[in-house]
Amino acid sequence: MNTQSKKQVPDYPALYHAADRASVVSQRRYLFAIKVYVLFTVIGALFSNYLASSTESGIIAALIFFALLALSIFQANKRFDKIWYNGRAVAESVKTRTWRFITRAEPYIDNEKVDNVKMEFCNDLKEILDQNEELAEYFLHESILGETITEEMLKIRSWDFKERLEYYISNRINEQRNWYYTKSKMNNKYARNWFISLVIVHLLIISFLLIEIGYGAYWLPTNSLIVVSSSILMWMQIKKYQDLATSYSLTAHEIGILKSQVFNVIDEKSLSDFVKDSENAFSREHTQWVARKDN
Repeated sequence: MNTQSKKQVPDYPALYHAADRASVVSQRRYLFAIKVYVLFTVIGALFSNYLASSTESGIIAALIFFALLALSIFQANKRFDKIWYNGRAVAESVKTRTWRFITRAEPYIDNEKVDNVKMEFCNDLKEILDQNEELAEYFLHESILGETITEEMLKIRSWDFKERLEYYISNRINEQRNWYYTKSKMNNKYARNWFISLVIVHLLIISFLLIEIGYGAYWLPTNSLIVVSSSILMWMQIKKYQDLATSYSLTAHEIGILKSQVFNVIDEKSLSDFVKDSENAFSREHTQWVARKDN
């Protein structure tokens, strides 16, 4: 059977789709608020640079920083970052349990009593939901009407040993390896570009300071560039580009090593062990990602 022609991912449970959407939407809102904050801080610094020569500039600067205060209070109240991280944690937990379920991996091995396995799977998802009750209001989406155990999941689970192994290699192992490789390259590129930008801004600051000392040209926007420099550094710390590039690269290599051991998968027991080791690797990297974000 050609597994490449099959659906690339299983039809995940409703809880996954709700948590994934909550995480994605909150991430967008959080990063948008950060961008707005940085932009208005730079603009406010630019106007405050000309306080002595213009009353209007001072008023505009005061209004901008008042707006920034309101934005900070709004962010602190909404905590979009927390929803982003926790929503992603829930989504990934549901995803890894789904792959264990459809491949008949531990703890969902017994295919003769599938109703018992389905009950255990539902109980595991309920436990995940109970541990994240504070996110319930963000899970309100049409996906909540979806199934917990979909027909697609049961169909894949019914395949024979070889088909499930091929499907898992193609649509989980290879997909994750490519994802981590692509993300590693992207984050490494962003880290390099933002660092170059930081160096350029610092060179401009030094040049402006020397011009001010030598020629008394205090009208130059040196203070605004200092804010820009601090904002770039803050953005790099928030995004953790270099840390992610390194972590994603290591995980991609680890997945490659796991894949090379597929020749050991010769029966249901070894398939279960293989899936368990692979999913543990994915979960470990995600746990480390959440820890980095929290720091």
